[in-house]
Amino acid sequence: MVPDKEDCNTDTKKCKRFGLPEIERLKGKQVIKSIFRNGRKSRSGNLIIIYLLSEKPQAGFVASKKIGGAVKRNRVKRLLREAYRMNKEIFKGLKVIFYAVGPLTHKEILGAFKKFRERG
Repeated sequence: MVPDKEDCNTDTKKCKRFGLPEIERLKGKQVIKSIFRNGRKSRSGNLIIIYLLSEKPQAGFVASKKIGGAVKRNRVKRLLREAYRMNKEIFKGLKVIFYAVGPLTHKEILGAFKKFRERG
């Protein structure tokens, strides 16, 4: 169902059809530090997937400054978020941080997700 134009003008939450729900986002410095410190790591090219078992799945997205300026880093994070949103079933039961240490394409991200799924 596509929202009416009038709804979009009065309530922006109704217009957001895609995206990552608030409860699925990793938040809080302590939680993120804990995952970096205690999580298991899986590396594929310029993407490091850091994860911990969890009852409720959550995801965080980090891009290194080695990628370039803010525009390039934000683009990589948008690609990661969209790839995660389309492949959530792979990361069911995990708190995950996707850490881009270099430039990534959509194809490279999907390849890393496939490699992660095959490892189990």
